Amino acid sequence: MSPDKALVKQLSPRARILLAGVLLSSVGNGLVLPYMFVYLHNVRGISSALTGTIVGFGALVSLSVSPMIGNIIDHWGPKPVLLASLVISGIGYAEQSTVHSAGRAFLVMSICAIGQSAMWPAQGAIATELTSDSQRERFFGSQFALLNLGIGIGGVISSAFVSLADPRTFEWLFRGDGISYFVYLGVALFLKDVGHRNKQERKENSERSGGWSEVLQDKVFVKVWIVATAAIFLGYAQLEVGFASFATLVAHVKPSNIAWAYAANTIFIAIFQLWVVKKLRNFNRARSIAIAALLWLCAWVALAFAGLLSGFAILMIIICQLIFAMGEMVWSPVMPSIVNQLAPAYLRGRYNSASSNSWQIAAIVGPMVAGTLLGAGLQWIWIGTLVCGLALVSVFALRLKLPGRQSQD
Repeated sequence: MSPDKALVKQLSPRARILLAGVLLSSVGNGLVLPYMFVYLHNVRGISSALTGTIVGFGALVSLSVSPMIGNIIDHWGPKPVLLASLVISGIGYAEQSTVHSAGRAFLVMSICAIGQSAMWPAQGAIATELTSDSQRERFFGSQFALLNLGIGIGGVISSAFVSLADPRTFEWLFRGDGISYFVYLGVALFLKDVGHRNKQERKENSERSGGWSEVLQDKVFVKVWIVATAAIFLGYAQLEVGFASFATLVAHVKPSNIAWAYAANTIFIAIFQLWVVKKLRNFNRARSIAIAALLWLCAWVALAFAGLLSGFAILMIIICQLIFAMGEMVWSPVMPSIVNQLAPAYLRGRYNSASSNSWQIAAIVGPMVAGTLLGAGLQWIWIGTLVCGLALVSVFALRLKLPGRQSQD
């Protein structure tokens, strides 16, 4: 058995069931991930700035319901929340195929946002119940590797038949994504004896918990949250609209080639993520976050060259995605491990929901900023802001005072 496979084998059977659900649903994510901007703008005729606003509005909806989701998870447990979120997400993403106007897009994006705002913190809380602190980077790294393997598979499938000349191809992609969440639902039903709170546990948690005020009083977590929000805004939040818009409008890359760049990213992660998890044991977690930010900085520099070197545009967007993937492989196992190490068990839902808020806030501002600047022809201001901002994030990440890892199992 290879050392990478051994990392997964050391997880409990229930943890591996959860990973299987992530893998199966991520194939559906891969079908549509490269195409949200292209679908709304090129296929449905919605302006680039309004497309960014629609995506950002979804994040605003997520942000508004996230505190309530955290409360529900801590009171009732994460499993019932996860199951409900998968049903809502499945309906929402399948309904994306019916979008023909901006108004409909806002409505459907809201449904998707509610499902996703509940799915990720619930999934993280269940994973934390199934792992020890020393196993969490292993779990979250495995989860991210499988997530990207599935996305890569979905991206390759979609690139084989998607066509701007036939809107029906995009509609089938979104229906397939919706179905994938119901597949995950079927797998999650096999998770036994985890993620529920009995009456006594609910009473004890209510008496013990200081609620959101206790979360906000955790100064270390608040600093981690600020660094995470800035990094995600300057990194992940620029992928869906910013990267795709720059590649098509500035570098003049075809949508099908953008899909191959995303596929290169996801396949690279699927192959090397667990190897990176092993290497991260040699770094403290604050340094790891700083390294991730610097790698994303380098990725945006590569994207800038795609706009400058027209003859090498396709190559440069692929290089951009590969460098970005390196940062993702560092970030993905470390940040959720930090959050769940800092979280008391009775506040785990709130901590994970707050962590999800980092994504939601960044996703509100990120697409709107990218869509506005790129739509106005200010692509170099956009790139410069990302590069300078990530340099500052790296500096502040190094100043975080985090507890050390617990001994490895």
